[in-house]
Amino acid sequence: MSRATTASAFGALVLGLAAAVTTPAQAQQQIAIGQAMSGSLTVSDLQWSDGARYDPYIFYGQAGQYVTITMTSSDMDSYLILQDMNGNQIAYNDDGGGGLNAQIQQGLPMTGTYRIIAKAYRTNVFGNYTLMLAGSGGVAMTPQPMPMASPIVSSPNQLNVLGQIGANQQVSGNLTPMDQRWDNKPLQIWAFTCAAGQTFQMDILSSWDNYAMVFDPMGTAVARDDDTGEGLNARVIYTCAMTGVYRLGVTTFTPSTPPGAYTMQLQSAAMAMAPMPMPMAAPVPTPLPMPGNTMPQAAPQSMPITGGIPAPGQIGQAAVGQTFQGRLETGDQQMNDGTWADVWQFNGIQGQTLTIELRSEEFDTYAQLLDTQGARLAEDDDSLGDLDSRITFTLPRTGMYQVVVNNFSDERRAGVYTLTLR
Repeated sequence: MSRATTASAFGALVLGLAAAVTTPAQAQQQIAIGQAMSGSLTVSDLQWSDGARYDPYIFYGQAGQYVTITMTSSDMDSYLILQDMNGNQIAYNDDGGGGLNAQIQQGLPMTGTYRIIAKAYRTNVFGNYTLMLAGSGGVAMTPQPMPMASPIVSSPNQLNVLGQIGANQQVSGNLTPMDQRWDNKPLQIWAFTCAAGQTFQMDILSSWDNYAMVFDPMGTAVARDDDTGEGLNARVIYTCAMTGVYRLGVTTFTPSTPPGAYTMQLQSAAMAMAPMPMPMAAPVPTPLPMPGNTMPQAAPQSMPITGGIPAPGQIGQAAVGQTFQGRLETGDQQMNDGTWADVWQFNGIQGQTLTIELRSEEFDTYAQLLDTQGARLAEDDDSLGDLDSRITFTLPRTGMYQVVVNNFSDERRAGVYTLTLR
């Protein structure tokens, strides 16, 4: 069963499921070679890593073409940056245009879309300006859209945090060339609260050559690793010297290493061992089940089973502190790969830490937790051991939540199971 297609199946499973919302990239103005444009920097414009506001422009150029970019203003000290289609900085200038005006004269290394950053040299400076783009050679073409690139970060304290991770949890992400850059490499950061003297093991799992970094609460890089884990995977074992929020970084081994999807696993010293499936932490930008060893089998359930098995396709009613029995069978809700799924709903309270345990002797279980809006919060395959699932999660708000019961393997899709909420 493909878990990459799971999210699109939720709409067919749960009534009232909210549609996914995407945020468009910030507007970029198009400028053609031989054109001049008037602009204005205001407090509502985009903010660069140094705090100054900026406007982005894009243009299409050809390899070998020589361009001159000039920014003039009587209101500010102008500053220009030129980036290629991958967000790499090609050139920058402060006062090359005479006085406080900026100018870049640059030969273009490749054919494609380029990005101009028009900004003030200092922060909290606003005003009007004129941007002029001149060029020789090549053929002028219609500007093509280019994705926004994050600025190069010069201080660890400026690092943007993607989310939170706790001990004995895992998160998944997708590193791209458009992410913030550290040491000229894309970087994603997860925050981890660590106590002085606490030892943890961080594993990065991916199909590409990843690189792990640890920044302490003061912003100092205190640990890093390339291939201590299996294959090209990074592993860091570190004892926190002070109490505070540490930044755990995922990056590439070299600037030319193609990034991609990854999973970060964090284990306390007592559980440090080969990477294994663990409960998912929030947020989970791109959940991807990772194969590996399973955790030891949990103790047998002690709660008596409440109620009977719901009818095929019926949404079950669950409650924390109870165990329920169900069955995947013909007539149940279907995922978009044709496998059956049951949906259970329950009332949760903000701040409540919930453990969901899904067991079956007839199929490989797969559990998913949806929030009050139907968005996926966590999922798990085998963390309970012996092909059974466990999710431990702190609920973000009070309301109705849903547990989706599904099978992981395509071979055994049906059978009886028990669902426990603790």
